[in-house]
Amino acid sequence: MPEPIDRKSLQDNAADWLRNAIVRGIFQPGATLTELALTEQIGVGRGTVRSALFALEAQELVTRTPYSSWHVVSLDAREIEEIYTLRAALEGLAARIVAEKRAEIGTSWIDAAFEALDSAEEGDVDTRLDADLGFHASFVRQTGHQLLIRRHAQLADKMEWLYRWSELNWPRRNPLVAEHQELFDALTMQTPERAEQAVRTHIDASIKADLSGFHELEAQKTNMTMERSR
Repeated sequence: MPEPIDRKSLQDNAADWLRNAIVRGIFQPGATLTELALTEQIGVGRGTVRSALFALEAQELVTRTPYSSWHVVSLDAREIEEIYTLRAALEGLAARIVAEKRAEIGTSWIDAAFEALDSAEEGDVDTRLDADLGFHASFVRQTGHQLLIRRHAQLADKMEWLYRWSELNWPRRNPLVAEHQELFDALTMQTPERAEQAVRTHIDASIKADLSGFHELEAQKTNMTMERSR
């Protein structure tokens, strides 16, 4: 459990503490969150906790049952597919813009982020996650398209949440450089159409892997329930 926060910028710090606990899987998808328990865990007043919960509701990390309780949002097949397809749309657009304007805007952010993948190859989950998501953020940032950058950043917590959840349940140690080489080449050397398609192909593989893992996990849960009921 994260340490209680200090008492400056309480609402923002409380929201950051709670976001971190959800994204890192300390509070699992679907878990009930009570304001009283959170005041003790975070070390702030109930009003601050409530404000933090409303902030995370706006980011779609928690949901509220009127006059009842708060819950971490559930993660199901629909949620997995929607996170990935929205990501593909945003990153596909970014890839197209980069390829179209490469001579003008360069690829410095992309080059640096791709090099970071190699350094992170043998790292822990945090290191690999930062490098992986950092590479994808790099070509969005390279576009200079501020609205696109902000929309992609708004999805970042959900992308990290899904990444950590899948690593927790079906960890994969895919080689980071090899996994992103085709995408890097398309972004830095190929046409806008090929760059966009490379993004979609890359993300489609992740959708299939995570949906397969999710359905396998659900089947295991069903089998365990049936075994207990016998």
